[in-house]
Amino acid sequence: MMLLKLAICDDTALCRRQAEEAVKAYVNKNEECALSVEVFSHAEDLLEAAHKNGGYDIYLLDIVMPHINGIELGKMLRNDGYNGRIIYLTSEEDFALDSYKVKAQSYLLKPINTEELFAAIDEAVLASKSKNEKSLIVKTKKNSVKLSYDDIMYAELSRRAVVYHLASGRTVDGVTLRVPFAEAVAELARDPRFVICGQGTVVNLRHITMVGNDELVFVGKYKLPIGVKLCRELRSTWTSYWFESEAKL
Repeated sequence: MMLLKLAICDDTALCRRQAEEAVKAYVNKNEECALSVEVFSHAEDLLEAAHKNGGYDIYLLDIVMPHINGIELGKMLRNDGYNGRIIYLTSEEDFALDSYKVKAQSYLLKPINTEELFAAIDEAVLASKSKNEKSLIVKTKKNSVKLSYDDIMYAELSRRAVVYHLASGRTVDGVTLRVPFAEAVAELARDPRFVICGQGTVVNLRHITMVGNDELVFVGKYKLPIGVKLCRELRSTWTSYWFESEAKL
């Protein structure tokens, strides 16, 4: 059973308690769902916790809060690389359009309608599980970020740090390595999707669309030069991976 992490953030004590009780009622009703719940009264506290633990799978956020409102909080989470599902719980109707800017899943009005909230959590849980997620916690100079294996296109050694290139086009720079590159990416390399190429690159076979003579072509036509020898060695591995994947369908 996959444990999902859910964060509640609301500056009003009564609303926090109601949201937490509703989530606990959801868990009691859905025994197959494993949800851990953390509750925050300020956006700053949630951000600090996310930076320490790599973020949450689901966020239940109020919008009208002092200092940092829920929309701003959503933007900060997205800018820091946290892609968990955002469900807004608010008494204000005026921010519905703004919620799309942070790719919020749901916009629910208070007082909490249990049926609507349960449906929203159902959708969030299903989305998280359907990604069949393995994730990697990457420490950066500013925080820690949880990266989905499926989101990682490839990672490379650069200036004594591992740089993760994501399918979205974004990059995440890890902290300076104190171990060899192969040891730093060993967790990825144990997954059949990933293969170490040479001394400083690990690639996600799922994102490769073509192995050329001296370069790899990824989804989105992004190209990575790796040399003739490595391409020759990788071609059979890549082909076998997709044959095996198709056979399982």
